[in-house]
Amino acid sequence: MSTVVLGPLTVRIDILVFFISAVAGFLALRLRLRTREESAWILDTYVNALLIGFIVWKFSIIIFDPIRTIQHPLSLLYFTGGDKGVWLGTALALLYVGFRLNKNRSLLVSLVKAAMLAFLAGGFARYVFVWIWNDLMDEISLMYAVLHAVLAAWAWIKYDTSIRGFVSIALWYSIGAVLIPFFDAGRQTVIAGFTSIQIAYSILAFIILIGDILFSKQERHSGHNVKRGD
Repeated sequence: MSTVVLGPLTVRIDILVFFISAVAGFLALRLRLRTREESAWILDTYVNALLIGFIVWKFSIIIFDPIRTIQHPLSLLYFTGGDKGVWLGTALALLYVGFRLNKNRSLLVSLVKAAMLAFLAGGFARYVFVWIWNDLMDEISLMYAVLHAVLAAWAWIKYDTSIRGFVSIALWYSIGAVLIPFFDAGRQTVIAGFTSIQIAYSILAFIILIGDILFSKQERHSGHNVKRGD
């Protein structure tokens, strides 16, 4: 468990990275949405979802390892729920977002755009921090930082356009997430030289591509029918 000393505090690196990413995402949204009516609702949803996810992740160790946690209560301060805690925290955060969105369904597209922008901005901050932490020697983190920076800039510029532009961003992110690990000689492969993450993003890229193709065909078909009707 890596830690860093910040004044009188000793902080876990993963927790510090989480907060750096969260703040970067918040600042990106705050600046990009500052003139929009939905700004307050989206920022409130963002902050609350992150708090739910973080609290569940941090303290879910009491769920996954209750006996040891009861025997050593201070473990709540120093340990987290691990990968299981991440999944549980993510699930509960998404449930919260779904609950809020159910009351404001007209903001679905705005929320998807905001989520992607915050994710990319936060990812950029995260990988830059990791790159610097590793004495500028982590080429993989640098590649991910560049990927997030380019796509975050794209999302920022195209924020007022159709959601189709964000579909393209998601597709290119998936492609990047498949290609970059090939430069990591120490990656743990599962099949045909691919890691489990690469396989997951390959499937996601395929789904996005097929969905975009089908949507384009439907748009052209609808336009053709409208012309025939005229």
